[in-house]
Amino acid sequence: MNLKEVERLLDEKKKDIDKIEVPEELDSRLYKALESSLSVKARKKNWRRVVIATCIAFLLIGYNFNALAYYGKKLLGYDNVMNGTLKELNELGKGQSIGKSYTFKNGLTVTLDGVMVDDNQLLAFYTVKDTKGEVDKTPNILVSSIKGFIKEYNPESGQGEMNDEKTEIKWVHSFEKPSMFERTLHLKMNLIENNKIEEGDISFRIDSREAMGHTLKQKINKTIEAGETKIYIESIVASPTKTILHGEIQSIIELAKDQMLGERLRPNNVEIKLIANGQEVEHLGGGMSTDMKGIRFHSEYDALPEELKSIQLNIVNFSVDRDVNKKVVIEKDLKNQQIKILEQSIEINELYEAEGSTYITFTTRDDVVLTKVGLIADGERISLKETINSDLKKLEDGTLLHTRTIHFPKTGDKYQLSIEKMTYTQAYNKTIDIPLD
Repeated sequence: MNLKEVERLLDEKKKDIDKIEVPEELDSRLYKALESSLSVKARKKNWRRVVIATCIAFLLIGYNFNALAYYGKKLLGYDNVMNGTLKELNELGKGQSIGKSYTFKNGLTVTLDGVMVDDNQLLAFYTVKDTKGEVDKTPNILVSSIKGFIKEYNPESGQGEMNDEKTEIKWVHSFEKPSMFERTLHLKMNLIENNKIEEGDISFRIDSREAMGHTLKQKINKTIEAGETKIYIESIVASPTKTILHGEIQSIIELAKDQMLGERLRPNNVEIKLIANGQEVEHLGGGMSTDMKGIRFHSEYDALPEELKSIQLNIVNFSVDRDVNKKVVIEKDLKNQQIKILEQSIEINELYEAEGSTYITFTTRDDVVLTKVGLIADGERISLKETINSDLKKLEDGTLLHTRTIHFPKTGDKYQLSIEKMTYTQAYNKTIDIPLD
């Protein structure tokens, strides 16, 4: 290739070259390589060859710059601690490379390799290294938070994997999404050794251009009721890394009212399936909290399909522990007495006395549990001593019945069963459509 041909090629690709931002370190390396390979005399004599070689090098960079950037951003060694969605994002070179380290006094090194940020979370990818090959025996390193100028962001979940040589552990850790106004953040770490805590800090800047935002953000604002319980579905936010459904069990006013009336409600679990394009989306977890806003919950799912055609919520059931404070008269000669509390069926099979104690056998669905119960014998409350003779029976429709006998260490002439607290699962089986616009 002669000089004229090079100039023509440069002219044709001028617009593409103008758009290229060559990494500073690559520019520096090329310059140093050329500088060291040519003597002053040779550079003066062969300056045209140097120009040609440099131009060709930049042309090659121009044609392959996207590939260079891709491989530079892709996180290596994290496949086994990523789910399918994160693997796909990593393959696409999503996220922001960091590559900053902190070394503790004992030689243990933590390297923050990169982060992914979207509207649901910040994911930190970091490596813990021990050159002695004893990373499994090293003192505990606790990644406590990510601290910003506006607030401190708490960890939510994480998982890691150690290599065969036991020299490093690759971790991926989820944190609550930082504010859009944050720029410099600090990964805060604590190393616990010999009952002493050493603090570590890795600072890094958030590049807003690398944030992935959200794919769907929709208000739902629907209240779903069944029996004596109700669930308020507030909103859904889907991002490239995961999908989060937000809801409420009780407002602060409802919570305060139940407290005053002695009818407290303590939710255990809300089971809600997320259906996208007719297929169930993998459930990743969730949680509940009680604060000045009331009792709130969130459910987390995998990311939604890219080509989203429909999305639904199937509210399956709601497990709850409730104050009851009901007293049921029980005759000594009763057989299979049927009662209903909070629309839950309880069959009292029998009451019998033996060796100065009273025994009551009853049957419920397996999910119905009398979590606090007493026996009032001749006006005196007797505390439960133990539960015995537990038996399970499965019906043809799949319902599981649980029969057990409760033991009270006293007898009397007149009895009342005092049911004070009860745990049960309220079936909902209701589906709602979520608009996509």
